[in-house]
Amino acid sequence: MRRGMLLLALLAGCHSAPERLRVTFLDVGQGDSAVIETPSGRVIVIDGGGAPGSDPQTGTDPGSRIVVPFLRSRGISTVDLLVATHPDDDHVQGLLAVTERLVVRAALDSGLPAPPNSPMGRLRALWKARGVLVHRAYRGQRFDLGKSTSLEILHPEIPWLTGTRSDDNNNAIVARLVYKEIRVLFAADAELEAEQSLLGARQELAAQVLKVGHHGGRTSTSENFLRAASPQAAILSCGRENRFGHPHKETLQRLLKQNVLVFRTDQQGALALESDGTLFSVHPLSRL
Repeated sequence: MRRGMLLLALLAGCHSAPERLRVTFLDVGQGDSAVIETPSGRVIVIDGGGAPGSDPQTGTDPGSRIVVPFLRSRGISTVDLLVATHPDDDHVQGLLAVTERLVVRAALDSGLPAPPNSPMGRLRALWKARGVLVHRAYRGQRFDLGKSTSLEILHPEIPWLTGTRSDDNNNAIVARLVYKEIRVLFAADAELEAEQSLLGARQELAAQVLKVGHHGGRTSTSENFLRAASPQAAILSCGRENRFGHPHKETLQRLLKQNVLVFRTDQQGALALESDGTLFSVHPLSRL
């Protein structure tokens, strides 16, 4: 099998062994949240989910209910890098609880505009109050995570894309995690215009695992983008019976056409990827 073998493990809740990479795609409903645990012990959180009408002050938001409890269950009290891919509430609201209740050493921010009273605006104010080192995301950044592991920032380009169907989605942070021979591509909410920008710039997109863009919406995961990434497995993060109809039938058909094995948080709950740098497995965890 090309670029590493996919081993589908049905066992739930197993912990990473030394010198293994673990990425957990949390079930935060209609939103995104992933926790990366590297072989060197670094912890990266990409997005934190969010839900209308919930709030970290009352403990009803996905960050308080799901992300923070998961991190603590893994013995994690410090996050080395917190990534807010773009200002949409269903991606960043949960990061408020993470910042309030754990130590956050650094953050990566798309820099996209957000009102001060929005979750993204409040998160930026909280980072400032806590003295968190904030990096502005741009294409070409690379974070060295030790032991043959790195996080490459593939998007947004500078200047930002404008006049697109959704400028926030199309300037969201797209990142690729590299561990030896294994690549994991996080597409955030990138839509067709962002994908075209990545392809036009000849960004290296090849990855064994793709976190599908925009929860499987029809305006993401184009055939050309899929061919360039050529994933063996895809992670769809979306809410059960969500009002947006995600994942869309057209997106699922494109993944099926490329022979990609699909995992869905709305059907299987939280999903864990583990790898020794050559082989990798994806398996469901018990719902939190």
